[in-house]
Amino acid sequence: MFLIYLLVGLICGFIDSALGMGYGVSSVTILLSFGIVPAIASASIHTAEGFVDIVSGVSHWKLGNVDKGLLLKLAVPGIIGAILGAYALSLLSLSFAKPVVSSILLIMGLLILLRFAMKENVVFKKMPSRLMSLLGFVAAFVDVCGGGGWGPILTPTLIFNGHEPRKAVGTVELTEPVISFTAVIVFGLLFGFEAFLWQLVLPLIIGGFILTPLAAYITKKIPKQLFGILIGVWLTALNLRTLLLSVM
Repeated sequence: MFLIYLLVGLICGFIDSALGMGYGVSSVTILLSFGIVPAIASASIHTAEGFVDIVSGVSHWKLGNVDKGLLLKLAVPGIIGAILGAYALSLLSLSFAKPVVSSILLIMGLLILLRFAMKENVVFKKMPSRLMSLLGFVAAFVDVCGGGGWGPILTPTLIFNGHEPRKAVGTVELTEPVISFTAVIVFGLLFGFEAFLWQLVLPLIIGGFILTPLAAYITKKIPKQLFGILIGVWLTALNLRTLLLSVM
């Protein structure tokens, strides 16, 4: 199983590094297909994701890819959203939680597909600060409740609203560890840290680190828009299948 989880980490780390989003969404989608309880899957994934995103966030900070004015506007309401998202997921029974989480992940897949299917020059009017904070709250709630969503929601929205793409990705990556570790603490208090799937956390972290350089190289060769569309289709198909099986 170590090798399986390492492979999951490799795949999801590659996706996240290539697109600036998708680690949580992709990994939870895979873990749910293994039959893992959604709340425990989310808790374990956020533990691994927090460490992986620290490296990514610090790298973006050093490269100047961070909009410092957005950090508190996103992080503070994001912490609140993460706490409520973890609590909400903990209240759902397994039979109800799996289709709910798969529905959220299906929406995330569609959002990624929409983001990369649209023309890159589509830009909307910038959001006022209060709406940006609300966006951070919603993104964190969905991220923790669904296992992913901070990047898929925030990154395209920031870009659509006129923020420089590299700074949108960098800001999201730098704030994401705060959301992840908030969720980890809340899940730990609710379920006990011993309930986490520690046997998969380490290989997910290792896998998340390994392919980052390769992903950066490959994305120079493959059009990012095409790659994003493929990932969106993949996530949408996987979670649509899960939903169909849950109602049959």
